[in-house]
Amino acid sequence: MNRHALRPSAREHSKPDFLLRTRRSVMEAANLMQANRTRQRRHAGLALLAMAAVLVFFAPALWSAATDLSTGEHFLDMPVVVLTLSLIFFSTTLAALLMAWKDRRGMREE
Repeated sequence: MNRHALRPSAREHSKPDFLLRTRRSVMEAANLMQANRTRQRRHAGLALLAMAAVLVFFAPALWSAATDLSTGEHFLDMPVVVLTLSLIFFSTTLAALLMAWKDRRGMREE
């Protein structure tokens, strides 16, 4: 009698384990990709919300400056200069806060 007939080889036993491990790793990678997509959508939504909030916050001032400029005031008049500087300041502050928040979240995920 053949000695391999009574005892199956080790290769036949490891095949189901290998398939299960492969299936688990593929499922884990798919779940990770789905979580990354969800996180990216959330970040894009937050960025759009922040831009819309800045636009809504500054819309009356922009409208006033546009009206002032169209009625004959110059760009170097005090209200337009103050509006321009405040827009630059607040947009820079928002960008710095978003970058700090992103860096903080990146450190926490690692």
